[in-house]
Amino acid sequence: MNAELKWFGDRVIRQVQAAAVAGVNRTMSECVIEAKNNHPGWKNITGTAEGSIRIQQFARMLGHEAVGLWGSVNVKYFIWLELKYGAALRRAADRVYPKLKHNISEAMGR
Repeated sequence: MNAELKWFGDRVIRQVQAAAVAGVNRTMSECVIEAKNNHPGWKNITGTAEGSIRIQQFARMLGHEAVGLWGSVNVKYFIWLELKYGAALRRAADRVYPKLKHNISEAMGR
């Protein structure tokens, strides 16, 4: 009796990596929305600070990790808002990051 083994490892790895990238991108997008909508320590007056919150680098595979970057871009006083008046970015991350596993699983079709 001959047994045959079909190897799908490379395809599975590509699928998992694609799902990881999609999950990280979705999580970052949800963080951006959360931070823009929830900054109780400061009011949006000109729209500059709120408008600066965005994805800076969409996720990509870096070695064996899916990495991306989100936050405030080109608003130097945002660090002051973050540290002194409410930590909108940190709060968004605290609320949304726990959903990463779900976002990756959903991208895998589960």
